Amino acid sequence: MTRPYRGSAPEARHAERRARLINAGVELVGTGGVAALTMRAVCRQAQLSQKFFYESFTDTEDLLREVYRTTFQRTLAIVDAAATQATSHNSRIRASVDAAAKLVTDDPRVCRILLVEPVANLGLRHFVRNTIAGMISFTVGPPDDSAQSKMHYATLFGAIISLFLEWTEGNLGDDRTAFVDHVTATVLASPLASAAAEPRP
Repeated sequence: MTRPYRGSAPEARHAERRARLINAGVELVGTGGVAALTMRAVCRQAQLSQKFFYESFTDTEDLLREVYRTTFQRTLAIVDAAATQATSHNSRIRASVDAAAKLVTDDPRVCRILLVEPVANLGLRHFVRNTIAGMISFTVGPPDDSAQSKMHYATLFGAIISLFLEWTEGNLGDDRTAFVDHVTATVLASPLASAAAEPRP
């Protein structure tokens, strides 16, 4: 049986080191892009040796996927919490957009990790297709396998991604209410909006 070290169990120390590596990855990718996520940079940022890196991840691609998943789950929790408090379908959409707009304003790294870097990284694009669609599917109805539905989704996602990138970069002014109203109207104008389902349980 392994004894605790300085009052901390081995599992807890492992979890703490893993969290430090993920946080380091979020900082590096969120500020410098995927290219900044090198082994040396991650270990330096986390103040850990490579030995501890391999304790949690096989390589930097493995860490990159976890950086994306962690950032997405954080975003989804915030968006879901905002939507749950709304009382109508339209207000749920607006509350979700507002929560996302506030998040990327407070932490621009989120926008870069979720929306910018996946454009150039094929590995991350796989996650985008599955996760971003899941995040907003309750606002416009679930996707189906038809080419028409996929085109509508691609059009809507492209518009939302472009708007959030411009907002995060400060190119759309600083009136968050006006921005949220516009994005909400864009979602509601989509042909998919009429197929909107009830909020996910």
